[in-house]
Amino acid sequence: MQPAKQNLFSRTGLAPRHRLLFSLVVLACSFSQAQGAPVAATSLSLDQAISEAFRNSPAVQIADSKVREDEGRKWQSYASVLPRLSAGYNQIFSQNDLAQDFPLNGTVIAVPQIQPEYLYNLSLVVPVFDGFANWAKVSAAKQFETATIRDQSWARFRLQREIELQFFRTLSNQILTEVAEQNLTTLTDHLRDVELFRKAGVATTYDVLRVEVQVSESRSEVLSSRDNLEVSRNKLAELMGLEKDPRPLTGNLPPVRVELADKIPRDQFPGRSDLAGLQSRVEALDSQATATSRFWVPSVNLFGNYFYYNNRNFNFPDSQSFRDAYTLGLNLTWNLFDGMNSIGNKRAVAEQKFQAERGLRAATLKAGQDFDLWKRKLAYFGTVYQSRKGDVERSSEAVRLAKAGRKVGARTNSDLLDAESDLFRSRAGVVNAQFGATEALLNLELATGVELLPR
Repeated sequence: MQPAKQNLFSRTGLAPRHRLLFSLVVLACSFSQAQGAPVAATSLSLDQAISEAFRNSPAVQIADSKVREDEGRKWQSYASVLPRLSAGYNQIFSQNDLAQDFPLNGTVIAVPQIQPEYLYNLSLVVPVFDGFANWAKVSAAKQFETATIRDQSWARFRLQREIELQFFRTLSNQILTEVAEQNLTTLTDHLRDVELFRKAGVATTYDVLRVEVQVSESRSEVLSSRDNLEVSRNKLAELMGLEKDPRPLTGNLPPVRVELADKIPRDQFPGRSDLAGLQSRVEALDSQATATSRFWVPSVNLFGNYFYYNNRNFNFPDSQSFRDAYTLGLNLTWNLFDGMNSIGNKRAVAEQKFQAERGLRAATLKAGQDFDLWKRKLAYFGTVYQSRKGDVERSSEAVRLAKAGRKVGARTNSDLLDAESDLFRSRAGVVNAQFGATEALLNLELATGVELLPR
């Protein structure tokens, strides 16, 4: 017979009196490991959404990349004002020297033009004057960099407001979905009660049909609310730079504060870094237009060349055979005609400057219009919010009276049903008005660049 399979205690050699102690130690270790294990996040807060958006959003990454790109262009522009130094080395492996014929005593002698076998050279070019076009290019590059830095700041400001707006929209849809589901549950309970009342002869078929219609409408509202929640949740994930994010949201809608809009003076939006960036872009194009208009000014440069070469023999280590030479001079270049290239470039930059000025003007006008629009909407939703809060209080009291009246026979089941439907609509109205006021405040921040909501 084969021996019986040994269990854990037999294999470890523990005595029976120690087995209970061993089991308790194993359970304690397992419990401590479970306590120390990280717990996956099950919800998403507003701060988490903003942090993940700044880390993953393609819009922010593009803005950061543009800043680095224009920083490189700024360094590139210094090439027009700084000296240029270059070094070179030539080595000839095989050659058939050029020859020049010289007459000598009635005969022609071919004298070879010996090329250096090894040639080291050092060249230096120092810009002196080009009508200050080079300094205008440097100024334009710096202003373009300033513009992109301001655009980067605005991209982060805008993304944060878009994340907050979409977060609160999703949160309001989440609350509205819960309200719609509660309404459906209440109507379903009413339908069951009415069917029992009809069997008992207390309710009529009309009452049953009326409740069935309301239940059907409520189911449609639940489906619509769930669809709106899914769409807004996907949009939030997109703004965060994610494909999907199933985490439910946690938090509350901000309180309605209409008086915050009074802090901003009309037509004064110092916080709009995008408008400041457009202004910097106009100034950069103005400097660039100045640079392109100086094409008719002669360009003056100092230059120098130094050569260290060997054209005596082919012995590379023979340092005694090397010679040196140098040249120093002044170079003047005057562009008389380049096929209309400079004139066309000047005109193109001038039109770019004009377009930037008109774009700045259009953005400024839109900022003023948006300010007026969202300020009016904030006042409207603030009034609606206060009204809907009163409706909730009145509807709650109506539900209480309907329940009490039904118990004593003064109210019917239909009266209670109507009162509860009014309560659910009032609760949904409060959520919609609160989100409308929040949307207006966030859009006011985007219109003015001023932080209004407390954070």
